[in-house]
Amino acid sequence: MSDQVDRTPEILADIAGFAATARRVVDRGRERFVDPDDDDQRRIARSLVVDLSAAADRLPPAFRTAHPAIDWTGIRAARNFIAHDCSGTDDEILWQVVAVQFPVIVAALGIDD
Repeated sequence: MSDQVDRTPEILADIAGFAATARRVVDRGRERFVDPDDDDQRRIARSLVVDLSAAADRLPPAFRTAHPAIDWTGIRAARNFIAHDCSGTDDEILWQVVAVQFPVIVAALGIDD
């Protein structure tokens, strides 16, 4: 018997929470997101990508394999790009992550945000 505790439900709850935050960013509108004088929504989006990647990395490999519709490698690549090239991050890519990709991931995982 394994001493490891399956933390998958907690990790999925974290991802659902990140998706809820992403939805709030989207609900505030694209105009606010791209406001050149206020970068708080873009910073939140960057943080969400990093947090999503960290949570995905904590999921058991068998879980990730069982959900091939999710681009796990792409999630990690987006995190690496944002973490290492923050000033060069394209705002349109960030918007697509929060507006399009988070809902797709939540649906593929069958979790509610």
